[in-house]
Amino acid sequence: MKQNRIILALTISLVFSLAVYAFAEEKYNNRRALNNVSTAKTYFDVNVGTAKKLVVRLKLIDTTYEQLVAAGVRPEFVVGFRGKASNFVTKGNDYVFKEDLAAKKEVHDWVRRLQKRGIPMEQCLIALGFHYVAPEDILPEIEVVQNGYVSMIAYQAKGFSQVPMD
Repeated sequence: MKQNRIILALTISLVFSLAVYAFAEEKYNNRRALNNVSTAKTYFDVNVGTAKKLVVRLKLIDTTYEQLVAAGVRPEFVVGFRGKASNFVTKGNDYVFKEDLAAKKEVHDWVRRLQKRGIPMEQCLIALGFHYVAPEDILPEIEVVQNGYVSMIAYQAKGFSQVPMD
């Protein structure tokens, strides 16, 4: 009996949450900002050294992609990894503390999801050197570039806005 009440309470809570979210979707939007925007060229500078925070940042990139598409805007994204984020885009269980392995797996899942969306990802070779990461240990979905700053500068010269994610 108590279990049925808990299930009922959870169901009501879920329905209420979905209704509030649906209302918020309609009430809160980016129409003014997106007016006359057909393409969103964005370079995400991912420099997060905390595992769980990195997962949240990658999820935000994906959410932003989905919301732009829903608004009729074509996202043209590039994700650049550098700094301490470099340790989490490596193969295997190396380069991070044992307690961060579950979050590292989540990072890998998000990298694969972003790749399936066609989002190019780059890893700065200089950052790898600072963190003693071998370039061949980087996930195959990510291209290792000589200098992440050069990429950032070049993408900005091509009209990409930079979104810092540290």
